[in-house]
Amino acid sequence: MKMFTKSRLMAVIATSAALSMALAGCSNPTADSSSESDTGAQDYWPTATQKLDGVELTMWVAQNSNKIPVKVVSDFEKATGATVKLETIPDPYEQNVQTKTTTGDTPDLAFWQPTQSMLAGFIAQDKLQKLDNAPWVDNYTDGIADAGGVVDGTRYAALVSTPPVMGVFYNKKVFEKAGITDIPKGWDGYVEAAKKIKDADIDGVESPLFEMGGSQWGTQYSVQIQLAEAAQDGLWDRVNSGKEKFTDDTIQTAISNYKSLFDEGLYNKNAGSAKDTDEAQALWDGKTGMIICVNSLFNQIAALASNDKAALDETIGFFPLSSEGNIGTVIPEQNNSVVAFKTGDSKKEAAARQFINYWMTEDYATFVKDQGIVSVIKGVDTPDNVPQALLDSADSIKDSVGSMQSLAVANPDLYINLADMINGTKSPGDVAKATQDQFAQLAKAQGVQGF
Repeated sequence: MKMFTKSRLMAVIATSAALSMALAGCSNPTADSSSESDTGAQDYWPTATQKLDGVELTMWVAQNSNKIPVKVVSDFEKATGATVKLETIPDPYEQNVQTKTTTGDTPDLAFWQPTQSMLAGFIAQDKLQKLDNAPWVDNYTDGIADAGGVVDGTRYAALVSTPPVMGVFYNKKVFEKAGITDIPKGWDGYVEAAKKIKDADIDGVESPLFEMGGSQWGTQYSVQIQLAEAAQDGLWDRVNSGKEKFTDDTIQTAISNYKSLFDEGLYNKNAGSAKDTDEAQALWDGKTGMIICVNSLFNQIAALASNDKAALDETIGFFPLSSEGNIGTVIPEQNNSVVAFKTGDSKKEAAARQFINYWMTEDYATFVKDQGIVSVIKGVDTPDNVPQALLDSADSIKDSVGSMQSLAVANPDLYINLADMINGTKSPGDVAKATQDQFAQLAKAQGVQGF
């Protein structure tokens, strides 16, 4: 699970020859002769429901996203006469997709994480269609257009749902028993709330905080949220150019702050081995007070609650958190967005753009209702059964900042190094050095200047 947050070195090695063509900013070095800027937006974006009898498209999906477009596909086929085949690519999805495309196997469409680090390889190889001036972009709700899919001013991905926000999901009943009446502000406020929960010695609460070191993927969030203000101030631009490193004060301090919470006994005793399922269960059961995570973990909690909105709203809340305040950090996932590939068949390429246009315009209200998700299009209402925690998460996007995955040119295995730290095999300094070394190696493979 969560392979979209784990860009691995082996995947980059598989595409290193293509990645070496990338410019310092991962911009596309090859002009797109069929771009909408050449042909005009009206011609480039086919009418959503125009007939496509006999046209067959293939869309690659992951195991955790293969049900999402089923109804959209069915509706599109009925409206246009086209055929869209959904092909599930085994996990690890990103690695397998990169390998297949490198060997020449290319779909018409695919779910893909719309971050700079994950789009870079395809852009370098000139494999993606440009989605500039898409008919729906001006109708995105606040913050969505900037939340992902754009690299160097060009849009390559369409966000079909709200991207997750790194923040704090908390048990309202635990807060009440601990006497916490105000939402914690900043890292110090968060730590103060955790200590207050611990000192309250509440029956049934085993730890104020919970971590999933056994699953690993969630460990990075507690570090990344501390970097929000720095990210607003250009942290990742400096890291991308080699002017700042993971071993320098800003990121190193965030890692050390995270480690100090374990040293103070604020986390679960089995933090090194606990799984994401354990974390979801602990928050729902009130065995812990707070977790720093993203929407997918909340979805596990919702399943435990049988998706009972009233029960979820009564028990689980959400607030964004940053070093100094309450700024959210956005990390789009592959199931949030769709890309269209260049295949050399202009008719199919246009049909792929038409499918995305249909999804985001003609069929979007139906899609949102079918999936029970927060709408990203103005004028399309979010269903009444969406829990308040997800509404609050989505609302924070308008004031958020991008994650490492969104803003850095490469995505090193920070989460694995942090899991090693939790399990005692790396110090905070070791984590920063290992992450920096891998980041530099990945950046160098892409031909990024400064490495």
